[in-house]
Amino acid sequence: MVMTETLMWKEINESAAGCRAAKAKNTAMIAEIVRAVKKKKVSGVVIAARGTSDHAGVFAKYLIETYCGLPVALAAPSVYTVYDGALCLKNQLVIGLSQSGRAADAMEVLTRANESGAVTVAITNEPDSPMASCAAFHLDCAMGPEKSVAATKTFIGELYLVLALVAKWSGNQELKDAQRRVPQVIDKTYKLAEAVEQAAGRYRFIGDSFVLGRGFAFPIALEFALKTQETCYIRSRGYATSDFYHGPVAQISDGTPVFQFALGDKLADDSRKMIERVKQAGGDVFAFTPDPAVIAEADSGILLPECDEICALFSASTAMQMFACALSTARGLNPDNPRGLSKVTITK
Repeated sequence: MVMTETLMWKEINESAAGCRAAKAKNTAMIAEIVRAVKKKKVSGVVIAARGTSDHAGVFAKYLIETYCGLPVALAAPSVYTVYDGALCLKNQLVIGLSQSGRAADAMEVLTRANESGAVTVAITNEPDSPMASCAAFHLDCAMGPEKSVAATKTFIGELYLVLALVAKWSGNQELKDAQRRVPQVIDKTYKLAEAVEQAAGRYRFIGDSFVLGRGFAFPIALEFALKTQETCYIRSRGYATSDFYHGPVAQISDGTPVFQFALGDKLADDSRKMIERVKQAGGDVFAFTPDPAVIAEADSGILLPECDEICALFSASTAMQMFACALSTARGLNPDNPRGLSKVTITK
């Protein structure tokens, strides 16, 4: 199958335009949400999501805790749907994330949060979805229909709306500047398509891999692991770089593929130390990074456009989606229709 003819590839290439549309469509609603959050004087945030959306939720956790100074918890929907538990969410902001807006268990969290007096927000790509209706506020990813089973542009849309919300809420100028630059950085990343396709071909026979990232790069590592699982049938496992030292690093042996996301100056030394540790054990390191020094220390990699850490996260997200698509087709697979999967997965 030709990579550029897949729906997955085409939808990846719609993300930058979607971000621009999302900004235009959601600016007023984000201002309303921030007013409600400040009026409520929320003391914490709870995020309900599954799958790819859960990884966007991990990004939200890092961003909100870093720039808004509030603790963020990832909800365990089974507390409600299986154990019929009750949580006090009166002074919380509860965010539901779902591309389709049909995640039943995440919706149950929002419903119970409404009953508890929380401020509730749904982020979906479907403004008429059940989740959009069950939250007090809705943010629309505005990415247009996504037909490939593997979520790509909608993941970018969720990340972008989380960034836009936190930029407005915190008032941080660096985040506002990053939000403005994101579409252009994604556009620049598209130009790496040929390099990504060539790089992916080198890994077409692998059966296992580890994917590492720390801080804002961690959720992107998790998402890349998921993308290679579902589109390439590779047994990929994502870890925080710091956690990988606590046992999993012992699994590295000659030729073990390790993908390292190194996106910011604050963690550059951390990434280089992990690359050195993996190579000493015989592993093969592929880096996604805007840092030429990290590329030089890895066995191979993709040099992302030069940019700040937040924009690099969007660039890396785009590049890793391109890589997964290229790797899938290099293995003779169809990334648009993975075996045993459907576009909408509903868990309760």
